Amino acid sequence: MAPSEPWKSKIETLYKEMYPALYAYALRVLKNSALAEEAIQDAFCIACTKWDQVLSNPKPQGWIMMTLKHVMQNMLRTQQKLRRMLSLSAGEELPAEEPELLDVDLLFGNVSDSEDFQLLKRIALELCTIPELAQELGISVEACKKRVQRARKRLQKKLKI
Repeated sequence: MAPSEPWKSKIETLYKEMYPALYAYALRVLKNSALAEEAIQDAFCIACTKWDQVLSNPKPQGWIMMTLKHVMQNMLRTQQKLRRMLSLSAGEELPAEEPELLDVDLLFGNVSDSEDFQLLKRIALELCTIPELAQELGISVEACKKRVQRARKRLQKKLKI
């Protein structure tokens, strides 16, 4: 069933009302303004695809807040997984005292020249956001998300993680 126009204005109203609080919450958790904005956008994209659930909920603000919480958890989980994937080789742990001395290109020499590796390295270690990457690559945010998703899968397969 195609959504009618009134749901859009209700979601837009929720966005305008909640944005300052959502941004403060996301910034506190993610500690990066671009990631905080991306998380809020992702949460509202989900809300738009599930508009009937949001608007039938007695507390749509709570629904949005919980969705944002889950989006941020996924972002942090993905970021941690990428950092582990790029920081560990054959079970070796990063030296706790000087992690900046680790050369991931040297550590993952067999895959470090790959475009996939460089893409994931930008996200995990340089904390580049998807919108920033998309702009650098000259592609849409959705295309960039898909490229990152495919790169993760290919790199995991190469590294057998």
